[in-house]
Amino acid sequence: MTEKPFTRRVQHLFEHVYTYEQMAEKSGGTRSASWWRHVQLEQTDQYNPPPPRDLPGIAKLFGTTVEGVAAMIAQEFYGVTKFPNPRSDRERIFSRDLNALSEEDAQLVLKLVKRLGRRPDTESTQLTPAVSNEEARA
Repeated sequence: MTEKPFTRRVQHLFEHVYTYEQMAEKSGGTRSASWWRHVQLEQTDQYNPPPPRDLPGIAKLFGTTVEGVAAMIAQEFYGVTKFPNPRSDRERIFSRDLNALSEEDAQLVLKLVKRLGRRPDTESTQLTPAVSNEEARA
């Protein structure tokens, strides 16, 4: 089964964020409302992949990069799945918000992500047992 990252993104946006008309508007008019509807409903006989000139508007709508949209299209429409430095869905989701941060806040987020992403070493990170109030007073 072919993955459909482009269609899945459109479906997510339609189900949770925008109407077809808003998608047409937010993408800078690169595609019509009916085109977005056909994609969302997976009516593949009604639409073709968008041409390269439309990718910047679609990237804006998707909250990702032109390269990210191109990768989705390549995978879904042409079966190309090997890309240099592939980005996960999680990375794509976070990237727009991360790019909007100040440098200082970005460094803080990076520290937090690194800390939360560490695999705990069971010997060195065991928590000490809780001490009751009575034990603390003794």
